[in-house]
Amino acid sequence: MKISAPVKRDALLAVCSLAPPARPDSCAWCGAARPPLRRTWCSDRCGDAFWANHWWSVARTAAKRRDRYRCRQCGARNPKRPAEAAYTTRAAYLAAMRVWRAAKKVARLEVNHIDPCLGKHGQLSCAHHLVNLETLCARCHKLHTAALRTPPSPAAERVASKSPSSHGSRPNATRAAARPAQRV
Repeated sequence: MKISAPVKRDALLAVCSLAPPARPDSCAWCGAARPPLRRTWCSDRCGDAFWANHWWSVARTAAKRRDRYRCRQCGARNPKRPAEAAYTTRAAYLAAMRVWRAAKKVARLEVNHIDPCLGKHGQLSCAHHLVNLETLCARCHKLHTAALRTPPSPAAERVASKSPSSHGSRPNATRAAARPAQRV
């Protein structure tokens, strides 16, 4: 019997909140008994559910489908592609296609991580669970992201300016330069 090396998927399943505790001969996703000749999942549906919750490109598509291709904040949709049969002339159809192509660049849907994923888009991660994703239009996504970048409070700025910098610069020099000159 050949012993296989540990796989990233198995390490993720060990800590994932959606997966049941590991048991021999059970599905890694739902915990049901695995049929013969299956190694990890009891069915393709369980395998698809794992990838839809942990791999970004699959999770993004699954979130858009779940949200019925609408923004969760404002309800906006992608512009509909024109049907050729709806136009009497080829020129009218091509003109409608040009308008649609221009509109879809601006009015696109994006998938947002509710709890920020912090650069884990290219790896298996529990940050991509469908409960952590929402479909937003570009405008709502921009507003959401801007709200996450709120400026720090004045108290936090004072604490940050008092702590010494690890780069060897003088933290008080910037504060002194910012103060207006005092008359003596």
